[in-house]
Amino acid sequence: MANDNTKPACTRDELDQSRYLTRKILFKKQPVSAIIFAFDGDPYAYVNHCMHMNRPLDCEQDAIFDETGLYLRCSMHGFIFDPKTGECQSPVCFGQRLQSLRLKEIDGTLYFAEKHLTLID
Repeated sequence: MANDNTKPACTRDELDQSRYLTRKILFKKQPVSAIIFAFDGDPYAYVNHCMHMNRPLDCEQDAIFDETGLYLRCSMHGFIFDPKTGECQSPVCFGQRLQSLRLKEIDGTLYFAEKHLTLID
């Protein structure tokens, strides 16, 4: 069962049928969007925000992965990130990380498990 610190993100079926999903959230009282995706069969979520120019990864294209499918990619300047850790692999921001969001799967539904996160309808 979900508790007060879990907020529904999506079902596993929704995620499995999509390249990625976005959700509007408040994170630490700031309105942002979250990206949710599966990589190597595991679900991941990050605040959808490239640290380089404060833009969503999918701001210029409806995609968050590079052409190889191995890295997350900011569509504005092409910065790439490890999808499992969120660590930037591009020289300008090398080593910095996307803000990860914990997910918990319960009975086929993925929940955000963050106490500083609120869903926006």
